[in-house]
Amino acid sequence: MQIAKDTVYTVTDITGDQVVVDGNHPLAGQTLHFACTVAGVRAATGEEISHGHVHGAHGRHH
Repeated sequence: MQIAKDTVYTVTDITGDQVVVDGNHPLAGQTLHFACTVAGVRAATGEEISHGHVHGAHGRHH
């Protein structure tokens, strides 16, 4: 198993020479509540409509 160097892991158990790690985000399983304000609305471009998703200010990122 290869572990990404920039991912946070939590050691959940150590038994002898075996270590169990949890790679879930620390907030996994928590209920989160967000408050936001819509700052603007624009019509979708033809390309966005045909692809079925937003492409953003700098083009598509997929």
